[in-house]
Amino acid sequence: MGMQSIHFSAVGFQYTQQTIPLFEHVDLVFPEGWTAILGANGGGKTTLLQLATGILTPDSGFITRPETRLYIAQRTDEPPEIYGDFSYAYDKEACRLHGILQVQRDWLYRWETLSHGERKRAQLACALWQEPEVMVVDEPTNHLDSTAIQLVTNALGSYHGIGILVSHDRTLADTLCKRTAIVHAPHIRMMDCAPSIALDESSRIASAARQSVRDETQNLNQITTELSRRSTLASRQDSLRSKRIFSSKDHDGKAKIDAVRVSGADGKAGRLKSQLEKRTSRVQDTARTVRGDLVVARLLDLQGPVAGITIESVPLKRDFIARLPQGFLRLGPDRTVAYGPLEIGPYDRIGITGDNGSGKSTLMRHLLSVVHDQDIPVTHVPQEQDSRSCREGLEKLDSLDASTKGRVISSLVRLGSDPQLIRSSAMASPGEAKKLLLSLLIEQPVSVLMLDEPTNHLDLPARIALEHALAEYRGALICISHDQTFLDSLCTIRWHIDTHGTVCLS
Repeated sequence: MGMQSIHFSAVGFQYTQQTIPLFEHVDLVFPEGWTAILGANGGGKTTLLQLATGILTPDSGFITRPETRLYIAQRTDEPPEIYGDFSYAYDKEACRLHGILQVQRDWLYRWETLSHGERKRAQLACALWQEPEVMVVDEPTNHLDSTAIQLVTNALGSYHGIGILVSHDRTLADTLCKRTAIVHAPHIRMMDCAPSIALDESSRIASAARQSVRDETQNLNQITTELSRRSTLASRQDSLRSKRIFSSKDHDGKAKIDAVRVSGADGKAGRLKSQLEKRTSRVQDTARTVRGDLVVARLLDLQGPVAGITIESVPLKRDFIARLPQGFLRLGPDRTVAYGPLEIGPYDRIGITGDNGSGKSTLMRHLLSVVHDQDIPVTHVPQEQDSRSCREGLEKLDSLDASTKGRVISSLVRLGSDPQLIRSSAMASPGEAKKLLLSLLIEQPVSVLMLDEPTNHLDLPARIALEHALAEYRGALICISHDQTFLDSLCTIRWHIDTHGTVCLS
């Protein structure tokens, strides 16, 4: 390979429909190895990636980059242009990639029948086979199960060029990336550490910035109070040194004023006031600076916007919610998922895992019917939200009283939604529909939460906000997820459906 890095030098970029630049004076270096790009949806991540790969051209400054570059987008509707060459290639690297990503040679001819996970593995295998000097990968694990995620992780880990990864999967990002860029245009913070460390460090920076603002505000208040006192004192001295207070025949009084003026004592308060005014100006400048630093720190603190999201629970005075004897559920003519005995306690936190198609959602729907029969307050959030469920959510939002509606919109904002788009067509997007459903859910006190892939379509700040809210929830939680970091932080019990279709408890 030739050039060993991508170098941004004083780069500026602005879309024609925007009134202000998206980026200004950006200096960045992407060296060999994987760099994670973290940020909220709409924060400028994609623009940064397209600048890095040459899809977009900067308006100012310049970017130096290697010759061969590939951008692997999220969508897998069509096979890569050269996939036919890869599928027929039998060189050592092609055979290795077909093996480690479990890609079949005939997938090109049945692309329409492949799952998203199979298409993504084929897409990545073809990209790695080309051995580009730069490879930018956008959300490679969306909708992949844990087995496929491990295959993708192993394959990307074998790449030795300049890799840039956008992923809301913190486990994948931590495994691959030793550098992290947190993006909220126009601000970018590059850090020489893994993403999880970068997130914590950015939170520490924001916390320190908040303390600096408090300290400078207190300092400014104190010095302003002192300035007011000295101004009063100086004004009093000015009046006392005036000869106008004496009668024309009071020569002794006027002589005393003259003596004070000669000694310089009469101007002491005024000089102290002038000095304090200069100091006050410096403190005000410092206060403005630290407030500006706090604005940037908050924007780049992806773990910060969580305060105020609370899921209320309905306490249950019972030892268990449901007990299921040993049994099985049919998934098709020749497939079942076997379980039991199973028990759900009133405060259990259960994570259900397994490969796609193993029966996780079927098991959750069965659990939902059992809990419903117990007449227990329960909420179920399905994996996907179609346009109908989004419309129903909007209708429910419109029917709420002003106070409740305000809380729902507040939760939407904290999950990263723009309230101005709540009633627009943008709300039909999967991510916005999921945020709306979750925000409405928060307003319903429940005893059991059943969440099927709750982080699908959510960006990283929204995932973290939801994670924090669920951590504070005091009730039973049953969650299906392939997000290992999310599960590890919330669930103490695991029900794993193995390859034989059996629910294993751990």
